Amino acid sequence: MVGLNYLVTILELVAAILGFIYVYFIATERSIGWLFGILSAFFYAIFFYLMSTVGLFSQQVAYIILGFYGLISWSANKEPLPIRSIGFSVWKWILLAVLLGLIFATVIKLAGASKNNSVIVPNSREILDAQFFIFSLLATWLTTRKILENWHIWIVVNIVGVIWFSTEHWWSTALLYFGYLLLAINGLRKWKKQLAE
Repeated sequence: MVGLNYLVTILELVAAILGFIYVYFIATERSIGWLFGILSAFFYAIFFYLMSTVGLFSQQVAYIILGFYGLISWSANKEPLPIRSIGFSVWKWILLAVLLGLIFATVIKLAGASKNNSVIVPNSREILDAQFFIFSLLATWLTTRKILENWHIWIVVNIVGVIWFSTEHWWSTALLYFGYLLLAINGLRKWKKQLAE
């Protein structure tokens, strides 16, 4: 079992380093960041599969797909995508994300309940896993479109991630999300400044 623990620790560390590089490049508006994001998501998909977190695993698969979309949309234009704000209309997306997260948690719980005849109401960890998945996807999609409010959502997701991953003792990932938090604050500041120019 020691071999598996060592592999899991290495996977988490490599994914975290690649993820930090990804957010740094995205915050500085460099499309190469998407390649690092795709690689980070690949390693995290393996890690979260081994950790049996369905939402976080699914999130990484979606990140890979969104990473390719982001790379294409950021690279295809001769002119870089403009940063734009959607203001308070972001709340309709947030409310939709909450609803989808609850539905996702319930579907995952129902799939598991049929296998082991357990309770079909998701527990708090399953709801957190599903909501984290949905909100991270929403923030990533907004990032691919260069919508300013992505950073607001990322700030909240990163705070939750630092707390959650610390309680799971996934220290590299908790540290990564703390770094993400700092980069998200900086990204918000830079994008706001550019939008105002």
